Amino acid sequence: MKNDSIKYKDKPAIVCFAGSDWWYQNRGLFSPQILWRLAKYYKVLYVNSLGIRVPSLRQDRYAAKKMTHKFRSIVRFLRKTDNGMYVFTPISIPLFGRPLVGNIVSVFTLLQVKLVMRLLSFKNPIFYIACPTGWEVVKKLSPRYLIYQRTDIIEEMPGINKSYIVSLNDTLTRVADLVLCVNTGLWQEGLKKNPNCILVGHGVDFDKFANADKSEYIPEDIAIVPKPIIGFFGKIADDVCDFQLIEYMAKALPDMSIVLVGPVSSDVGDLKKYKNIFFLGRKPYEEIPHYGKVFDVAIMPWKKNKWIEFCDPVKTKEYLALGKPIVSIEYPELKRYKNITCAVTNYDQFINCIRTAIEECDLNLKLKRQESVRNETWDDKIKVIIDFIEKL
Repeated sequence: MKNDSIKYKDKPAIVCFAGSDWWYQNRGLFSPQILWRLAKYYKVLYVNSLGIRVPSLRQDRYAAKKMTHKFRSIVRFLRKTDNGMYVFTPISIPLFGRPLVGNIVSVFTLLQVKLVMRLLSFKNPIFYIACPTGWEVVKKLSPRYLIYQRTDIIEEMPGINKSYIVSLNDTLTRVADLVLCVNTGLWQEGLKKNPNCILVGHGVDFDKFANADKSEYIPEDIAIVPKPIIGFFGKIADDVCDFQLIEYMAKALPDMSIVLVGPVSSDVGDLKKYKNIFFLGRKPYEEIPHYGKVFDVAIMPWKKNKWIEFCDPVKTKEYLALGKPIVSIEYPELKRYKNITCAVTNYDQFINCIRTAIEECDLNLKLKRQESVRNETWDDKIKVIIDFIEKL
């Protein structure tokens, strides 16, 4: 699409109901990366996630922190990013799906979104839904064009109304003008309901990760960690990460450091007792490559469940762009890289692969990993998506 010279007021508009919070969650995820780039060609309103469940103070020890972040996002109201994209956080409680209160919440959210659309002069926009509950608002607007982003099997998340989310997904997949999938399994499911379902796959900030080791900068907290380093970056939660496997690694590899970079959303007390396990916490997206470049081996210690079966982690391509040896519990999408990664089915295989990877000193293998994702950048993905949007 060649409309860089078109005046802003004349550009087509996109309103995205995102699956994450622009201000407080990982900007390396699909919708932040894609919408930030779409803002070069379109007027974009990024509506921070409406949520799919109410945080429980009794069941979620980090609920208070999540609520605080939500409040701070709401206070920001409407802000413009450095590339012209607008970010808005409506006052909303994720009680959608409940007969009376759900309708009240969706109408109240709708009024706020319509007000912002009017302030920004967004007329007849393309609606882009990455959070299924966004449909409760969008359907009241009788959208002319609808894009549905299906990046995870959200109905498998703990603590949600599974039947309700399944129903939303089914409806969105059927009515959308375009369905974007990052996983082969999700794509094949979607094709049965909508021929305009395409497999896009996650992208990667290739230059950011591949060139990280050209900088001498190393964050202080990882610089003091003893080598060799077995590293992971991403969400640290017991619904996706196998904490027993991490503990098994700590015992089996006492002379190696296990570094976990990212937000912790589960109880990790049993892991903190090991002196060779280091929790470094959440880091800004721009800092992640400089942590990853210090890893000797990059790991994905997944639990074997349906969520992982239908995943395509962004970090896979980020690890590859870094050129790092990868050891992972096997999952379907990793088969694409079977010759340059180590996918295993049990704990002992995991340990053996790590020991082998630590000894690796093959520059050609590093370059081969990087080359495997050189043409999988977010900019490559955006070209495909824009081609389909233009057909609308």
